Amino acid sequence: MTILGKIYNGDYDPDKASKKMPFSLRLKDRAFWDAIEEGMGEAFIERHWEGLCKVEHFRDYANFREGFRLGISLMLELM
Repeated sequence: MTILGKIYNGDYDPDKASKKMPFSLRLKDRAFWDAIEEGMGEAFIERHWEGLCKVEHFRDYANFREGFRLGISLMLELM
């Protein structure tokens, strides 16, 4: 099925790409959060978690928009 077909049918999931993060990067991410928890404490993470999620959501949305603009620009150049 094409990507357009997946989007139309509601089968497209952009999160799948981020779930395929290489194992070595997942380890580095986990080590980072473990160090933060050890140094600052679990309460620190809990206090700032919502803000971190909002920042990540904004970054993901901005990247999606830019990718969409890029795709449209490339298609328009082909016309």
